[in-house]
Amino acid sequence: EALSLHPNTMTAESTAAAAATPSSEDEAPAPTEVSLIIPIQSGASPDQFIEIFPDELKEIPSSTLLQVLQDESAPLAKWADVGLSYMQQSLPGESSAILQAACHKATPSSENKATLVRLLASAGIAHLAVDGEEARRQADQRFTSASKVDTFFPMNWMGQGFLNFRAKRLDQARFYFDTTLKQCGPVLPALLGMAAVVFSEEKYQQAQDLYGQALKLHPNTAGAAVRVGFGLASYQLGQVDRAKAAFRRALELDSENVSAMVATAILTLASLHVSSPQYAKDTERAMKLMSMAHLLNHNDAMVQNHLANHYFFKWTPLPGTVTVTKGSMEVKTSQPIPLDPGDFVRIGMKFETIVQEEGDSSFTVKEPWAEESNDNLKLWKKDYDRVSALAKGAYNSTNVGEMQAESLYQLGRVHHVRHEEENALKLYEKACKLAPDLLPARYGLAQTLLAQEDYKGAMTELKKVVKTASSTDALALLGLLQVRSQQTKEGLLNLRKAMDLDPLNPDLILLEALALQQEKSTYGKSLERYKKAMELMESSTQEIPFELFCNLGVLCHETKAFDQALEYYGRALTALDDNTTSEFKKTPAQVRHDANAMFWGFVEVVGDVVSPEAEGSATLQVQGMDLSGLQKGDSVRVGETFVSEIVEIQENAIQLKESFVPPPHSEEAKEGENKNETKEGEETKESKEGEETKEGEESKMDDEATEPKEAKKPVLLKLHVKRENSRLENNQAITIAFNIARVHENTDRTVAAVELHKAIVKRVPAYVNSYLRLACIARDSGCLQECSAWLKIACTAAPGNPEVLTLVGNLHLSLCDWGPAQNVFDQLLMKRVGSVEAYSKLSMGNIYFANLENPKTYAKHLKKAVDLYKSILTKDNANAYAANGIGAVLAEKGDLFKAKEVFNRVREVSGDSIADALLNLGHIYLAQKKHPEALQMYQSYMKRTQDGTAPITTKSRADDEAEVLLYIAFAYFDWARLTENFNNAQAASADERYQKCMEHLELALHKSKRREVVLQYNLCMSKLAAANCVLQKLTRNIRRTAKEVEDGLNGLEESLPKVEEMLKWKNDGKKILIPTSMLQDFITHCKSNIEVAKIHLEEERRKEREATEMREVQRSAAEAQKQEEELRKVMEQEEALKQQEERDKKAAYKMRAVEQLNAGWVHEADMKKQQEKTKKDGGGGRKGPPPVEDGLVAEDNEEAPMDETAALFEESSDEEGDESAAKQGSKDKNAEPTPEDAKPSATEKDLFGDTSDEESDEELISSDNKKRSVDLDEAEGEDGDQPVKRQRVIEDDDDE
Repeated sequence: EALSLHPNTMTAESTAAAAATPSSEDEAPAPTEVSLIIPIQSGASPDQFIEIFPDELKEIPSSTLLQVLQDESAPLAKWADVGLSYMQQSLPGESSAILQAACHKATPSSENKATLVRLLASAGIAHLAVDGEEARRQADQRFTSASKVDTFFPMNWMGQGFLNFRAKRLDQARFYFDTTLKQCGPVLPALLGMAAVVFSEEKYQQAQDLYGQALKLHPNTAGAAVRVGFGLASYQLGQVDRAKAAFRRALELDSENVSAMVATAILTLASLHVSSPQYAKDTERAMKLMSMAHLLNHNDAMVQNHLANHYFFKWTPLPGTVTVTKGSMEVKTSQPIPLDPGDFVRIGMKFETIVQEEGDSSFTVKEPWAEESNDNLKLWKKDYDRVSALAKGAYNSTNVGEMQAESLYQLGRVHHVRHEEENALKLYEKACKLAPDLLPARYGLAQTLLAQEDYKGAMTELKKVVKTASSTDALALLGLLQVRSQQTKEGLLNLRKAMDLDPLNPDLILLEALALQQEKSTYGKSLERYKKAMELMESSTQEIPFELFCNLGVLCHETKAFDQALEYYGRALTALDDNTTSEFKKTPAQVRHDANAMFWGFVEVVGDVVSPEAEGSATLQVQGMDLSGLQKGDSVRVGETFVSEIVEIQENAIQLKESFVPPPHSEEAKEGENKNETKEGEETKESKEGEETKEGEESKMDDEATEPKEAKKPVLLKLHVKRENSRLENNQAITIAFNIARVHENTDRTVAAVELHKAIVKRVPAYVNSYLRLACIARDSGCLQECSAWLKIACTAAPGNPEVLTLVGNLHLSLCDWGPAQNVFDQLLMKRVGSVEAYSKLSMGNIYFANLENPKTYAKHLKKAVDLYKSILTKDNANAYAANGIGAVLAEKGDLFKAKEVFNRVREVSGDSIADALLNLGHIYLAQKKHPEALQMYQSYMKRTQDGTAPITTKSRADDEAEVLLYIAFAYFDWARLTENFNNAQAASADERYQKCMEHLELALHKSKRREVVLQYNLCMSKLAAANCVLQKLTRNIRRTAKEVEDGLNGLEESLPKVEEMLKWKNDGKKILIPTSMLQDFITHCKSNIEVAKIHLEEERRKEREATEMREVQRSAAEAQKQEEELRKVMEQEEALKQQEERDKKAAYKMRAVEQLNAGWVHEADMKKQQEKTKKDGGGGRKGPPPVEDGLVAEDNEEAPMDETAALFEESSDEEGDESAAKQGSKDKNAEPTPEDAKPSATEKDLFGDTSDEESDEELISSDNKKRSVDLDEAEGEDGDQPVKRQRVIEDDDDE
């Protein structure tokens, strides 16, 4: 926008100049300038005249020439010629004066009509060339007068067109120019006027066509101005090269054409790139062209605005050189340099700062010089005064609103950069009124509104900016403000749009991370965006600012990633370091804890330490070391690893706190040498035994050569002493150190945190936050006197500091010192400190609410508490703490339902971040006898107390835990008593709840000693109630055990002496908060319950003994019955196994018999075939004996095999088979065996007899022998005589 072109004014002026010399259609060569001749009427000779050459016209005042024209009574035509000559010399003011005087002189009858109308129209055009409303009014009068003389005079039409164009009445201007073109043809002034009109209407193509037509029709008279207009139209159409060519041609025709110079310079600057090798040269050439234009026309507003923009960014070199010292803000000069406080200067090529004070030969700057000391450095300055002068000149040189707005914008940002926001705001507002579309001015207005914390107004202006153009800076800033105003969704959307426009810009990603950092729920995403920005910076080799590491550390701290937080804080300190190594102090380190290693280091001491020969020595000798720099108590490092503390410094030795242990690498070297020696000895031994004498001698020589090396030299080690670095000397590092100390507090490194806080307040005594943290640490540790001491120091360092007074008030509140606490918060309320006003009112309300014990002041205090809470909610209806107080008041009044609604609403609004609401809800549920809900609330509050998210309300967090444990114990106690009211079996769970109550009371006693007597009494009362519950179980039909009764009795016996001792203390005058009557009643009930418990215990023990005996008898009977049953089952199993074995044997025997029978059938078939064959062979011979089957003679008993098969597979039982076999056996014994009966009898006996397995085997064997005998007989006697057969049968029987 600062380099924008404004063609409208230039085009109008050029057309006005062209209109002074109308052209015809037949273009003639451009006329040469001729001298101006004025005849002398009063002279002696009529041929005398005054000749004025064009070059002389600029030196002649218009008043002198006006007097000459009047004295010589020059005709009106000559007056018009003089006005034209002045216009050609770019002197519109002088031309207007001459023509104005001529118009006053002229009368309608004095000259002819054509001359008069020409004079009036020329006067009007001359007035148009002069800026100002008065000149425009006079032009309107002249054109009106000319119209009265001749309505159809073309020059008057064009003049009225120019007048309407200047007044931005484009439709009327178009009418006059169009009328001229229709009546007179394409004359040059009308063409240029119409081109200006369509250009203003942003019809750039039509404008370019008209300018082109003018150049074609009037190539000679259309000068540089027309080519400038053509170039501007081409530029708007995106034809940059064509525009450049037009501007160059314009400069060739008129080397002093300001508009062409400015346009050429602007296009040259716009086409440059920083990486171009010609960047500096081309920039210098463009600015020289702009400066030349300014010299030619000091009143050109465009040139002045562009020069102001240029000098706003330019560093102007100053005479002389300067000398700077590292870490110093003083700059010494080689000669006096004119500087003022507030000037922006640059020392060298990088260091930019602001002048604070100015002296004769030196001046001080805002920031110290961070690099090494240097001299003969060049000094540069931002010449903002020159920028202001040029902008003011531009504003006064034009009446065009857009140009004036740009001038105001230049002035506004000068005040803005000087931190004069009030003046900058006024100038930006005025610029936006003149030019609503000037986006830089509107963006500057948003920035100044933001500086004044008018966030709503800033967002309004930024929305207008992003609505017109997609500016990454405006989108990012608007998004950030929207997130801050709880418009998170819209804000993040605008930030995302900005990043889409420039995705690799780490600044935009940082803004998004900053926006996400506003809410706890988006801390994780913010952390990711910060890391992404850091990666982009590292990839582009940008220097990462320490603030980025600080933000990363804070986010990790908030998300409880404490190790990462320390890492980022350390990197932030490294980024702040001037060099890679920090300077160390010579004094002993005050920060020496291992957790604070980033603030100290080990510095090498010149000289050596002699390592002792014997291990375990704490005294070390030194060589060549100056011990004057060491002190007792210094932490030192000997070698690389051993660290200890100096106890005593002697003349040439130091004594350490611990015995010296050699470094690990020395031991390894030692072991290596021992191994080498052992290996060499073994090799020597082997060489002596197995090698020749020569090799043994060589080994001996080697051993002799190594003997001198065995004399050990003393081991020298380096000594390093712990010294503090200079990081805490940097004010920016103090905040980082404070954050590190806070991390130490959260990770229970209290010593390191205290050490760092003390180091901070020593270097910066006014750093109140560290005093407050030291006070809080002391308070949490129970050291209230130390806490008070730190707060007193804080009050001295920062008197009246609201944060200090707030913490003092809180300390009094924790001690229940209501009066001092009230005085502190009253003091804060009287100061009307906005940051702590609500907190002070809340604390006062809590004080009144905590003092309701006195019935006389009960109503008064309760009303004051309510009024304070309501006054907070009136100003901030989202204050959840005040709402919580209102809920407590409602609960106090007994309106439990409304109180519960308020507390639930508090949890909803605050995101359950107010722990007191949980505690109050627990009390409400307990009052409503909703014990499970109450216990849930109490336990949730307990978790908050243990993890540190709940505030400390007493002396320490341990006391807070004890108080919550007491609430939980009472809830269980009340629940148990409510359960006992059933007085039947439903009261069984009461005993378990009493046990829970006692467990929590014991934990409370372990946590705190502040209310030890009260807690002890409550524990004793719980034991009494638990014992009474156990004793009444019989009447409630609930089972109990002797162990329960014994535990109850033990609890009573433990409680009785404790309560008796309390009563004794009460009688002795000690402060016991328990009434005497309660103590006496407890003792009475306890004693009576002890007697009853003993009786019940004996009874329960007797019942348990009887039950034990009965259970023993029942157990014995059950075991005997069990044994009998087991024995019966064993016998049954044995019998079943035996029967199964018998069945298996019989089945196996039957299978063998079947196999034998099958084989016999096969053999019988073979024998039949053989007999048939024999019969065929001896058919005529003697008839032989009958055939033999299985060694037996078959005599007309063909059914025998069938009987055997039937006997084998019949379905009779085994017993029947056995009986038939027995009968058959007895028959066989009584009867004489016959050949016919021999075979069947044996077969039946073998298959179904009651013989044993051995007998069956023998029978099978004899059967086989029979078969073999039959075969043999058949082989020997084929004739088949009977004696042989009988002989065989007898033999078989004998074998049996």
